Amino acid sequence: MPVKSLDRRARMTREILKQSLIELMKNKPIHDISIKKICETADINRSTFYHHYDSQFDLFNDILNDIGYEIIEIVKNNHKSDDWMKLILRDAFTYIENNRETFLVILSENSGFSVGERLTVYVERFVNTSLEASSEIAKYSVQFATAGMTSVVWQWLKKDDRISADELANMVAALLMPSIGRFSLFPFNN
Repeated sequence: MPVKSLDRRARMTREILKQSLIELMKNKPIHDISIKKICETADINRSTFYHHYDSQFDLFNDILNDIGYEIIEIVKNNHKSDDWMKLILRDAFTYIENNRETFLVILSENSGFSVGERLTVYVERFVNTSLEASSEIAKYSVQFATAGMTSVVWQWLKKDDRISADELANMVAALLMPSIGRFSLFPFNN
């Protein structure tokens, strides 16, 4: 559910629950985290939790959806530029670095989730539906690029002495351009 449709108190409650789940997932897989433990960590009662979410997986999915909305906004804000790939990557990597703890958890085995699959879905939303872009090579290129980026981001975030988001964007853009750059990725006109 988009955050704008909730009142301030509901948004705050959801944010506290999200932060609590991320904190717990630093040490435990999501399937080993109980609603009771999330509520204790958040200092919220169970009925409040169930007012907002059905399960810890529903809560985690809301975290992933929030990230998806942010990434989509980054893409929409940069897709018309001549240097679109580098700008999108730079802004996405900056967002990821600013939310490092969350992404370290999401990309860890504790999430029990294939982030690469979710990322591929988001990227495919922007792949042109023309004959060329809907070809097998285009689909494999998107899968290849998203899986590679997920792995690179994971390795990058784990380092304390990591390169800047801008340097990483330059490197990844150079790697991606030959495989994805030739396809029209942005069918929307906004």
